[in-house]
Amino acid sequence: MEPDGVMVDGTGGLDEETRSKLAAEPCVIQDARWLNPDQQIRLVAVASLITGAARLLAEDPGTAITTGELARIWGLRDHAIA
Repeated sequence: MEPDGVMVDGTGGLDEETRSKLAAEPCVIQDARWLNPDQQIRLVAVASLITGAARLLAEDPGTAITTGELARIWGLRDHAIA
């Protein structure tokens, strides 16, 4: 965000290496044949939620916290892990 609060298109504060690792995770999991399909789906869900949380916090941390968006992400993550 710009100092006056206007959103700016970009990487959300994540460097290229981090974005690349997070984006590749769902593709790499399919090669983890030692995990059953349920475990693979849960791992993809958790990776996706962590990626979303990082992006959300990088782009607009105040809103993410005050509106409960971050809490909902953590709730979904806990459900995916259980």
